[in-house]
Amino acid sequence: MHRRSKKSLEDSPAQLVYPQDRIPGLLQAAYLSQDHQDDFQPITESPVFNYGRFIRKSVPYEVFEGPLFRVIGGSAMEYARTHQLYEEYYAEGLFSDNIRRKELALERAVKMDLNRQLVWTLCQDHMGTVEELAISTLDIERYIDHIPHLTSLSRVKFTAPDVLWLSRALYTIITLEDWSRHSRERAQWRDGLIRSMVHFVERHACIHNNVLRYAEVPMLLKSRQTSAMDAQFEILSLLPPLRNPRLIDSLNMCTFVARLSDTNLDYVESMDLIFDDPTEQEKRVSKLLSDQPPFLPRCRGLKHLAIETLGPDMFHWAVLEKKQGNKRHHQESGVGRCLSSQEHGYHHDLVPLQSIKLVNKAASVLVQEMNDIAFAFSDTLEELIVSDRGSQGRPIRIDLGDTPQVVHGRGWNLPCLRALSLKVHHFQLCFDLDALHRSSALESLCLQDSVATFSHQNIVLWSSFHLPRLKKLKLTGSPALRFNLESLHHSPCLEELTMRILLLEREDGHFHFNPPSPEDLEDGDSGDDGLSGTPGAASQGYPWSGKRPRWTWNWYLPMLCKLDLEAIFAYRFSFQWLQHLPNLQHICLDTVSPDDDTHYGRHVTLKDLLRGRLQRQDEDGVHITPGRYVSLLRLESIELNGHWIFDEKVMETLFLIVAPNLRKVKFGRECSGYTAQEMVILARMMPLMERMALDLLLNGAEAQELGLTHEHELEDEQCDIRRREYNLGWETFYDILES
Repeated sequence: MHRRSKKSLEDSPAQLVYPQDRIPGLLQAAYLSQDHQDDFQPITESPVFNYGRFIRKSVPYEVFEGPLFRVIGGSAMEYARTHQLYEEYYAEGLFSDNIRRKELALERAVKMDLNRQLVWTLCQDHMGTVEELAISTLDIERYIDHIPHLTSLSRVKFTAPDVLWLSRALYTIITLEDWSRHSRERAQWRDGLIRSMVHFVERHACIHNNVLRYAEVPMLLKSRQTSAMDAQFEILSLLPPLRNPRLIDSLNMCTFVARLSDTNLDYVESMDLIFDDPTEQEKRVSKLLSDQPPFLPRCRGLKHLAIETLGPDMFHWAVLEKKQGNKRHHQESGVGRCLSSQEHGYHHDLVPLQSIKLVNKAASVLVQEMNDIAFAFSDTLEELIVSDRGSQGRPIRIDLGDTPQVVHGRGWNLPCLRALSLKVHHFQLCFDLDALHRSSALESLCLQDSVATFSHQNIVLWSSFHLPRLKKLKLTGSPALRFNLESLHHSPCLEELTMRILLLEREDGHFHFNPPSPEDLEDGDSGDDGLSGTPGAASQGYPWSGKRPRWTWNWYLPMLCKLDLEAIFAYRFSFQWLQHLPNLQHICLDTVSPDDDTHYGRHVTLKDLLRGRLQRQDEDGVHITPGRYVSLLRLESIELNGHWIFDEKVMETLFLIVAPNLRKVKFGRECSGYTAQEMVILARMMPLMERMALDLLLNGAEAQELGLTHEHELEDEQCDIRRREYNLGWETFYDILES
């Protein structure tokens, strides 16, 4: 695994002592004065100055990381003015002529000048031991003259000023001709920087062969200019390749790509080249990889791979190797003799790939790639994660009645598979359940598509499956709608259950699920499944027609600790199911629907919290003993969104009897049946409560009456002691608790 050395100039602080007559005037003004804004005050009468002590005590960054200066004293600014340094800064591009912001621009230029002067001063007597260095592009020429002495330099980071080329243009370009001139000057400036950086690396590589192993161009250039990224790879191509790397990731990916053909990949065990929010450079790396000859066959020890798709044939080599291996095994078994691998053109042991994370860059299915993976690595694959870029963006509307384009999983046989995650965005996901039946070791299953509209007549349920080791089940879209809930009877180890339908965005920016018609939604409800009445149509609304199987809510899941239900699944939820979830710690129910559609609300009464079936003596709700209620002693957090209407005393019973150990509560703006004052009083009766978030407003007088402390009134000594937090509307209040 390639990681940079931690040796820097800070490792020998006692040696970093210099006579004052060798210290540049600006540095003396910055440090040898009493107005220096830092805890460390240098002794002005001392003939020498200990830079090492300053770096160790005052500077939060290593020299390689620079910048070093965040706050500078007034004496340094005065020195720059009296010595007219701003004229030099202007000529060098450190300072713009924006009169309105001249002081701020000068301070920034002084900081950059201090950085370059300090690094240069420190390096003069220690060039032979410096391993990591940040060099301003303005100083490259004087460093080039000392390259013969930089015998240990292994990493260099070039930094470039951006003041002149970014801010001056805003105030001096007023015509198209000015803009053209500025563009030419900027291009010349950029090309000059690139040439100087390339020259430095070339010269160092020529004098000290294979010592300098990494160089980085300024982020200012790299993030905006293709030519600068070309320069980054041109510079790295002059350096030696990675030495038998075991890990390829964001830290060494550029060197890897620049010298891919020369890098020994036999020892690579892990390759992580997927980025959640890729930069321009990371996108460039992905593009360069897709243009390279196949390199994965060279990674003979590869166990973990995370990469964007490189085309439908990216794993064809592995399929051929597996077929050759199977052929050899068959022939050896058939004739009873050991044939050499060369006799069958099979020169390698199979790549022991255990984990694959594949991201699709286009709106296309990955059937070929996934089938190749399932076949080639069937004996070793433990984790398969596939998604497309669209699944990380906004939801799109797909109707359940749309015909699936392809079927995933057909013919798969993965006996070692422990985790499977398939997320698609542009089409409906259809999965062959036989693949699950042949994956008895599966512990985590995640299937997701963007189906957002449906009718029960279009739902074709899966057959139930047995996954005795399953711990995490997350289904979104059509997989959730088609899931046969009877499978929960055969998942005793389940710890996390998530059932969702992607929410659709309204014009006002809020999200809601797109429910079916009220008739379709209520179809089949006879009250036996625990669904309480709703503010709109009652639950006894429509006769059973067989469109939707009855949900019994009697699945016993002793290990379940996290439950997350959205849309139709939250709407149908029965609180009485909680008696079968003794280990539940976190629950989230989200029925968010259009604001004006209260038909999809839930009316929660005390009867919903009862253990077992409703008895005659429970009907009045007055003489119910605490033992009759569900007990959730492990429940730590509850979150409800949508139209949840609570009867009187439901909150008191829920908090003090059913779940007395709650720590976090969050109710959305559509929830009703309680006041902020009532909830604050209840929270104070719960010793473990830490945070309560309600979309209810509380004015200053009400907060004062309750004895709450507004966040703006929090005193310094109260910031480090234990306190209970209330997020009420747009305000935050606290109960200050004893430490």
